[in-house]
Amino acid sequence: MPRSRHASHNVEYMHLPESSHYWALFVAGHGLHVLKRASLSAQSTLSGTKTRGEWVRTNALNLTIRFFVNAAAFSYWLAHPNAATHAIGSVGIPGNFTLEPGHATAAMFGLSGDSLVDWAAAKIPFLQKEIPVLKAE
Repeated sequence: MPRSRHASHNVEYMHLPESSHYWALFVAGHGLHVLKRASLSAQSTLSGTKTRGEWVRTNALNLTIRFFVNAAAFSYWLAHPNAATHAIGSVGIPGNFTLEPGHATAAMFGLSGDSLVDWAAAKIPFLQKEIPVLKAE
């Protein structure tokens, strides 16, 4: 591990892989999305939940499943940033849709990933049974 150049500072620095930064930003973005949904539900007069904590407890299992699905998609994107190019190209639309992983894109993936899961579940029938809908929206 690298050491400080100053003799008076005998401190070791730990180098974190770049992907750990991406994962931290993804989790933070996902957490903000969940906090937003919980806040909206707690403010709603139609919701059965009165607080954010109550909403999170009520939806804990569904949130865990949805986070797992988002994390799997995020992991796949980190390993295959050109997946969109191949998927879109397979239906006959040429182009380069590669999106290289970066700090901003990792954060936005976390923030918007759950909404994309909702969209995919609405369009793909077998996902409707596998991905639970969040209650009290």
